[in-house]
Amino acid sequence: MTVSSSLYVSGDLVSLQLLSGGELDKVMSEGNLINLYLVASDGQSVSMQRFNTSEWQRGMAFELPKELETGNYKLVAHVPGSAFQTEAIIHVYNPTIFSSAIIPRNADPKVGIAKNLFQQSPLPVQIDTARKLIKLPPQLEDAGVLAVKIFDPTLEALPVIGVVKNSEITVDDQPEFRLDPISKDANSRISVFFLDLGVVKEFNMRDSAAIEAELIQQRGTSAVWAYQFDNMGAPIGEVSIVLNESKSLKFSAFDNTVPFSDEVVNMLDLKRKRKYINQIYRINSDGYESLYNDLTQAVPDQIYLSTNFEGIATLREAFSSVISKASVKRSKDGYEILLASVNSGFKYETGPLILVNGWPMFEIGDLIETPFHQIESVSIYNSINSQKQFGVLGRHGVVSFKIKEEFLDKINLDQKAFPIYEGVSRLVLSENRIAEEYPDLRSVLLWNPFLFLVESQNKTLSWNPNDTMGKYVMWIDFVNKEGISKQWIQPLQ
Repeated sequence: MTVSSSLYVSGDLVSLQLLSGGELDKVMSEGNLINLYLVASDGQSVSMQRFNTSEWQRGMAFELPKELETGNYKLVAHVPGSAFQTEAIIHVYNPTIFSSAIIPRNADPKVGIAKNLFQQSPLPVQIDTARKLIKLPPQLEDAGVLAVKIFDPTLEALPVIGVVKNSEITVDDQPEFRLDPISKDANSRISVFFLDLGVVKEFNMRDSAAIEAELIQQRGTSAVWAYQFDNMGAPIGEVSIVLNESKSLKFSAFDNTVPFSDEVVNMLDLKRKRKYINQIYRINSDGYESLYNDLTQAVPDQIYLSTNFEGIATLREAFSSVISKASVKRSKDGYEILLASVNSGFKYETGPLILVNGWPMFEIGDLIETPFHQIESVSIYNSINSQKQFGVLGRHGVVSFKIKEEFLDKINLDQKAFPIYEGVSRLVLSENRIAEEYPDLRSVLLWNPFLFLVESQNKTLSWNPNDTMGKYVMWIDFVNKEGISKQWIQPLQ
């Protein structure tokens, strides 16, 4: 494990690289699921994300919770079932220190950031500062993975290399995922709806043993909702999902005294300024984006904005009048919405899947009488292409309506009622968007953690300059295919 820095603020993205090793300690660049736990100084796991090493070239980042208190935290990487774990300690500071004259009680103003001693470069790296280029000559005798960081060590902390040790996690402590279906029919189907991603993953009951392995391909932590259908697509009912809390894992305790020397304060002050600039200019300065963008999201067939209509009292009236291909049927149990296919005149047999601010249901109940001025938009999915996203759940169409934020508390939607499935990290590395009109106070000119090199290969890297003057250095870590790591550092003249 290589972590881009040891100094962070709560809510930051921790850029890192995870590689898994085999029985002979050889680096395996793909095919492994890695659980990465954020552990507090008392040994309690406070957050967890999963990473799939088959996507190691796309970039990895761990999202720190925004509510973290100032303290030392340990990142613990573990391949499920392995007898080893890799850990690295980072220093995290709550943003409240930016507006307070009182330093945290666990901060020591006499302690600074640890400085590592590095060997002479085993590789003659050519640095062209005029053209902002690094040239790696073809003198490597081995294949491996190279991590490169160009930064000012007075403004930013050194990267952290993880330490391998015996695992503190037993097999019995692994997070449990279990579906409790209503029917045991092997031909029935389970639809799992990811609320945050807005996509559905479906399985045959006969494949139940492979369900979790398939679910992690969604690559995202999300609240989930499961529903069972028979082999003809008729609804059977909602399926119970059991997820035990991975956060309950306990690790060994460690010291919680965080460094707070003048050097650290200067680094944190720069981070404060960068956060302020980000708020003003709303830039993607972290260089990361969500993997959700890779998922195929269907476009609604119709979208109705409440601001475009006047004189409509309730949502029921909107479905009865202005919303095309939709009607409301009243029964002894209440109201039911019915849709017609966009390309024909027939109505679907039963009511559509209903999404209320992402909350899935089949019975709309009293929500049909919601005042229309409280609705922001109504989206209708009733074509073959748009319904594909929802699988069997959307075979009779989908109605998604968004309630304005100021009226949400009256609806009493509580997505905490849904279990959270902890999937693979949602963040991938993207190109930084550099614009001319805002200050660029980056202390890091280049961070590239996943350069894969083969024997006798040339490699050229480039970096972007910034507005911050300083004495920049280049830090390099090279891990060969045998798992042997070498680090060195050299100045940029």
